[in-house]
Amino acid sequence: MESKDGAKRKLMIKSKVLQELGSITDNCLNTVATVGMTSRKSVEFAVLPRRKALGFEAINFLVSSSQAAEECLRILDGRVKYIFIDVEAKKNLNLEYIAENNVKSSVIIPYKPNDATVEAADLFLLQYFKEAVREKEILIYGAGNIAGKLALRLAERGSNVYVFSRDYKKVELISEALNFILPRYSVNKIIPIENIKAFTNSFDAVISFISAERVIDDDIICSLKEKALVLDGGINNFTPQFYEIASQKLLNCFRLDVRLGFLYTLLPLLDDVRAFFNDVQGKAFVDNITIVSGGIIGASGDIIVDNIKHPRQVIGIANGLGGLKDTNDYTVSDQENLTKVQKFILAMD
Repeated sequence: MESKDGAKRKLMIKSKVLQELGSITDNCLNTVATVGMTSRKSVEFAVLPRRKALGFEAINFLVSSSQAAEECLRILDGRVKYIFIDVEAKKNLNLEYIAENNVKSSVIIPYKPNDATVEAADLFLLQYFKEAVREKEILIYGAGNIAGKLALRLAERGSNVYVFSRDYKKVELISEALNFILPRYSVNKIIPIENIKAFTNSFDAVISFISAERVIDDDIICSLKEKALVLDGGINNFTPQFYEIASQKLLNCFRLDVRLGFLYTLLPLLDDVRAFFNDVQGKAFVDNITIVSGGIIGASGDIIVDNIKHPRQVIGIANGLGGLKDTNDYTVSDQENLTKVQKFILAMD
């Protein structure tokens, strides 16, 4: 028999989910719900801000137990077309498995919200610095999943990236690994910091991605330049004392709004993405000549085109290994087939 607390929890979740479902203004097919987790300590169930973009309307939830996940998904099933399921193992909770066993009507789409957060941070920084992040001195506070991915992204963009956290050994190890996988000719390497107080008026920005709340104190302010950017990516990472002193140095403080990354989350649903697999990618025949498109590895001599359903361009002749034959290696048959396909394309215009 279900306990009173269990029944009360279910009633609470049902009420909140139905309220969010009632908020959807457009009763079209482009309705989305996201169900995610967080690595920090959190309540069993929470409602996140709504999102809307590119004709899609999303309601969003956070769960931290299998019971909350099951109840939330059971109510959402069939009431929204798509349910995005967080597949990142932030807790000992397999949301994808739970969804597969509780969702029968809606379309389940696995997604990685951490990657969307990285995209949001990247877009914010490009906009803030007017596309000029190269040579900016950027401090990343944190050594977790998102912090590491963003450090790599910014180093690839040419920023001077420094990483700091309370666990220097972890910072050192992660920085070494990220530097190892940076492109060969990257000039700027990711630098681990052991003592933040050794830096004075050094950084154009500090970006935090830690799971703890109110731990970044005002002792790092001396390392920031006047009017430097402060971007709280982990949300509530900074102490009240930090903000009190920050105003004296005219620091520009923001919290990261992850809605910027919602566009990235929607990519699997966009018409252009689906059209690629339906219309662009494939294999067909023109006068018994095999043509391929969209990344399909053709056999040696196949003609590679830009679009399998509506070809407009010949890319070249396949070498059978995923690449193109050199024009000097064309056989007589290759050249004849190429000419036939080119004439076929011209006749379609």
